[in-house]
Amino acid sequence: MSLEPLATITVLAFIVEFVTEIITSMFPGLKKIGGKQVAAIMGMLICLATQSGLLTLLNIQVNFVYLDYLVTGLIISRGSNVIHDLFKQIEKKVA
Repeated sequence: MSLEPLATITVLAFIVEFVTEIITSMFPGLKKIGGKQVAAIMGMLICLATQSGLLTLLNIQVNFVYLDYLVTGLIISRGSNVIHDLFKQIEKKVA
């Protein structure tokens, strides 16, 4: 398995973490309402804007590419540690 998909998704996860932190620090009320929701929205928007889908990056055929972007956005909204753990699990299954 190539490391390129891992690098791409990890970079996007870092971007989502930083942007979410900036937004919630600018608008403290959002943190009380739900920082996870802000991260999820940011993740999905970034994946849509960059057309980055985890399944596509892993060369898995996807009929509804926008669903791939949205699911990837939700996954990266959880943070870079979750992405790393996910790829470890995928690597175990492939090996």
